[in-house]
Amino acid sequence: MRPRHFIGLLIFGMSGFFIVWHPAAAELNERSRIAIIIDDMGNSLEIGAAAIELPGNITYSFLPFALHSKRLALMASRHGKEIMLHAPMQALSEKPVGAGGLTVSLDRNEVVFRFSAQLAAVPGISGVNNHMGSALTRDSVTMGWLMEVLASKPDALYFVDSVTTDQSVAKKVADAHRVPALSRDVFLDHVNSEAKIREQFELLISIAKRRGYAVAIGHPRVNTLKILREKLSDLERIGVELVPVSVLLPQYPIPRTFPVKQRKLPVQIAEQKTIEPLKTRQQKSIRIRSIPLKPSVQTVSEKLRVREFDLF
Repeated sequence: MRPRHFIGLLIFGMSGFFIVWHPAAAELNERSRIAIIIDDMGNSLEIGAAAIELPGNITYSFLPFALHSKRLALMASRHGKEIMLHAPMQALSEKPVGAGGLTVSLDRNEVVFRFSAQLAAVPGISGVNNHMGSALTRDSVTMGWLMEVLASKPDALYFVDSVTTDQSVAKKVADAHRVPALSRDVFLDHVNSEAKIREQFELLISIAKRRGYAVAIGHPRVNTLKILREKLSDLERIGVELVPVSVLLPQYPIPRTFPVKQRKLPVQIAEQKTIEPLKTRQQKSIRIRSIPLKPSVQTVSEKLRVREFDLF
């Protein structure tokens, strides 16, 4: 064999090796996954039903005491959709948390009672994410009480941090209690315009392509549903799979191995006992104490961003 032929074959062989083993090439062969949560479900029967008609494995999160939550949750279940509780939690803004909502001024027993009532209000849930909550999700003590409730359930419930503040400790506390957890990557419709929703959807895809998965939160709005109908049909072509939230949790469900004394709740709530409706329990007035931001983060842009996301 002539020397130049040998060198040519060697270069060809090395280039072939590079193509097969280059990490970027391997990543391109993997299918990226996205999960999309539509929360704030339950206030409108019409738009809620339209949201459930969206194709694919979208996950739906329901406000616990909204007028149409139970009916829509059952409808979503019949469509084979994954269901979550959208748990109302205190915001840094003055937006009211509503009856049965969770605030940092409540003691442990009341937090456990209210959260347990929220969990019981939506049938067939697989997990929980926070509605508002920029004040409460940065309170590690209160979040710890919530995670104790989730960890005590015989069937695992996961938690998704909606990330309404960058000071949230929800994911960290969930991990400490061995509750399967994820954090939101993208809000699809924090600006309710078709152009911005398309832009946010492309951001979701780019994160999933880079990392392998991504989580988005949207809301039952006309513009959001329109763009999702448009974009979801294109996922197979671009190599992205839409999955329920639980599929992104490799440890879900976690076998519970806590000792009995650790799993015991601080109040006498039997697992099999039906929790009395909130309306039959005399509620004390709720005092919401203000929680000032640390001076180092009290910038105008931070205040606006937190308040904006707390609309959800």
